[in-house]
Amino acid sequence: MKIASATDFGLKPGNSPLLTGILREALLSLRGAEDVVLRFEPGEYHFYPQGGLTRKLCISNHDRWDGHTAAFALEGFDNFVIDGGRSRFIFHTEILPFYIAECRNIRLQNFLMDYARPSYSEGTIVSVSPRQMTVEIDEDKWEWQIKDKCLFFSGENFGYPLHLWLEMDGREKGPAYGTDDLYICAGSQKVGLHPLIEEAGGGRVRFTLQGEERFFEGSRAGNKLVFRHHPRSHPAFYAVDSAGLVLEKIRVCHAGGMGFLAERCRDVSLLRLEVMPDEKNPRCFTAAADAAHFVNCGGDILLEECRFEQQMDDGLNIHGFYSPVVKKADEYTLLLGWGHRDQQGVRLAREGDEAALLDAGNLYPFWRGRFEKVSMQEENVVVRFDRKLPQVLPENTVAENLTLSPKAVIRKCIFRKNRARGILLTCREALVEDCLFETAGAAVYMEGEACYWYESGAAKAVTLRRNRFINCSYIPAWGEAPVTVHPKVKSREGAFYNGKLTLSENEFYCFDERVLFVRGTEQIVLENNRYYRTNKYEKREGARFDIDGCGSFLKDYGLNEI
Repeated sequence: MKIASATDFGLKPGNSPLLTGILREALLSLRGAEDVVLRFEPGEYHFYPQGGLTRKLCISNHDRWDGHTAAFALEGFDNFVIDGGRSRFIFHTEILPFYIAECRNIRLQNFLMDYARPSYSEGTIVSVSPRQMTVEIDEDKWEWQIKDKCLFFSGENFGYPLHLWLEMDGREKGPAYGTDDLYICAGSQKVGLHPLIEEAGGGRVRFTLQGEERFFEGSRAGNKLVFRHHPRSHPAFYAVDSAGLVLEKIRVCHAGGMGFLAERCRDVSLLRLEVMPDEKNPRCFTAAADAAHFVNCGGDILLEECRFEQQMDDGLNIHGFYSPVVKKADEYTLLLGWGHRDQQGVRLAREGDEAALLDAGNLYPFWRGRFEKVSMQEENVVVRFDRKLPQVLPENTVAENLTLSPKAVIRKCIFRKNRARGILLTCREALVEDCLFETAGAAVYMEGEACYWYESGAAKAVTLRRNRFINCSYIPAWGEAPVTVHPKVKSREGAFYNGKLTLSENEFYCFDERVLFVRGTEQIVLENNRYYRTNKYEKREGARFDIDGCGSFLKDYGLNEI
């Protein structure tokens, strides 16, 4: 491949608002030139929104945003590599670091990325009682003030009131045992606690609860609080309608949304991608949401030797989405909507994709066809199919794209110390092997539902092999057991949402009996797994194998207690 030096385009290490515009011109000049490597000299590069490419994007599982400005904007590139030269890319204010659209065979590699001012803030608990907490906030790092009875945080080009916090164990660096998400009523946040918020001097804030409200029993002095105040706005990497994408040897220290998000992409590989803190600037949080997230993708997805820590949502989520039917326009045409507001505007399908219609209650397909035409509108989507629709549709009918459901391989990865779960698998087929899970919620979670997030994708076969599960599922809200399969469906005689679940040669280190919680699965197979008892946390109620509404369960010699 031809090497193009970034310095030849004027892209040099430094902190200048002009750098993004220079980058934009460099990329425009290289578009259309295949087999090119744009290589950066080692150093620290700062990117501001000025001069970037602005697009009005509907990014799945993110809040609506009035125009995203991208720094590294790749539209219509083929066979192109960006090599960071082990540099540090620092992003400023409201900016989308990487935007990849309608590209083929793109590789990004060898750099660390962070934000100069993250979209979240943090503090340290100084003292806590059931009704009062005092928190120290470093004013040099996190600009704050008390305004209109709210704790208000400011940053580069933003300012928002606190609406939610998560407590992180001061020693373990993960979500604190005995706590959960804690909502604060402020601004648009209407559900949660109603503390009196006062300055306590010396960079400290005092929260005093009223009436019957109480802080969590697990709250402790010395624990860290992650203050969540900014909308979920900008993933670090946003890829859409692309194929053959590789990210390798990259560390994401922060993003205003997901670490990596792909929509309608095929054949994506994440190799040694890290979402974890920067040793030079350690924080108790990384990405504002999932480390990696795939929506309506196809082909093969590979994650190998990735490390996801301390992000504020799940490690990996792979899913499609169910689209509610608004009305039947004619024998071939439906008007579709979006089940969750954070899916609004996201394209369900392309012409030629296989479609299914399902009753939202049981999520079993009762009709199949192909999308012949897909027309996006402001509030809805008009889809025409290649064959006649049923004369009468169930009241709560949803549509699903069957083509865009990938085969995933997750190998030698680490998932730990993050909010919520490790891996969410709502896809056609998956192999998870030689991974380490140390998560507050379920390590592996399989759902599928058309009642909240509307995330789709019944699995034909999922294999968990040679993984280690260490003290998982200690916060009840985030999973019933280390391995949880819980589709939100009404059971139907002889029909199952998922196909085969195989657990082979895994090691479970558990502080209580719970290992498996499974619903709606046709076949469960356990082979040569090992169970070790720990005393890390207090026991939770629950059976070792909580199985209901399933078919065969083969477990003889499948779990040996050590």
